[in-house]
Amino acid sequence: MKRIAIFTLSAVLLLALAALPANAAPKVQWKFTNIQPAGQIYTEYFNQLADKITEATKGEVKVTNYPAGELPYKGTDLLKICNKGLIDMAEVVAGFVFGEAPLLALLDFPYLALNEQEMKTVRQVVAPYVLAELRKRGVEPLAIVSYGPRQIVSRKPTNNLEDLKGQKVRTAGSLQDAYIKLWGAVPTFVVWAEVYPAAQRGIVDAIMTATLAIQQSKVYEVCPYFLQIEGPLMHQYICINKKSWNALSKDHQKAIRQVVTDWAAFWDQKVMHELDDKALKEMRGKGQIKNVAVLSLEERKKTRQELLPQLKAYTQKHMKPNGPEALSKALKALKLE
Repeated sequence: MKRIAIFTLSAVLLLALAALPANAAPKVQWKFTNIQPAGQIYTEYFNQLADKITEATKGEVKVTNYPAGELPYKGTDLLKICNKGLIDMAEVVAGFVFGEAPLLALLDFPYLALNEQEMKTVRQVVAPYVLAELRKRGVEPLAIVSYGPRQIVSRKPTNNLEDLKGQKVRTAGSLQDAYIKLWGAVPTFVVWAEVYPAAQRGIVDAIMTATLAIQQSKVYEVCPYFLQIEGPLMHQYICINKKSWNALSKDHQKAIRQVVTDWAAFWDQKVMHELDDKALKEMRGKGQIKNVAVLSLEERKKTRQELLPQLKAYTQKHMKPNGPEALSKALKALKLE
């Protein structure tokens, strides 16, 4: 009798376990990737986004972040592979996918906006065009965020634009070259992995990049003179594969949108303010940066006015049919037209 009772109890337990909701295993598993390698502070923020989506959907949508290098895709591939469903979620960086979607880079135009309020205005005007462009490519964009503004560090004391004249400045190319030329400097491209030795050997005299990148790459060791130009941002778009997105319930879509919106506000606060401010303060405190000079607002306004004809020509050449209209509306909103 004991054996029969034990067997019956075991069978009942097994049936009960089988009847439990299958929340031990997620209904959906998403792969998420971006341009940042493991170990970067940005990667930590992307991990937080993945975890918060998983939490908000009570584990039914399990998101795993794969830092750059863990999947066989480059930053230039991320829009295509998200469209194809090889990954479900991606950080699409405008400058990386310019060849296939030029309009996405409109928000990266140098000195189109000179402060946060102007950038907010530009984003409001340009966002509908950008989001439509992304949706045409089979992804659902959930957020527009950016990396911090470009600054310049030099091997030589550089207190103003006059000091910058003639210097070979490492840029990422494209429109960044335009205003470097306006300032009388020489734009020079070197792949990021070779920037430090290039500056060390004098192949470049100066480097244009974000403040945190200056600190993390230690290029201050060879370029200790900091010129705060508050240059262009590098925008990125958090995108979901369209089929993956449409397969979700409305409740899950709503929950994920809210998570990404909250995370984008967190990202802007950290990346656009705290990280760069902290990095510069630390480098100055340790004597790694010998001097900080600031490009005045008047100099930036003057640069913008000189750049505007080139920006208009650029959109006409590379961003038709919608780019010229989007830029014109942005300029009107800024009262520049």
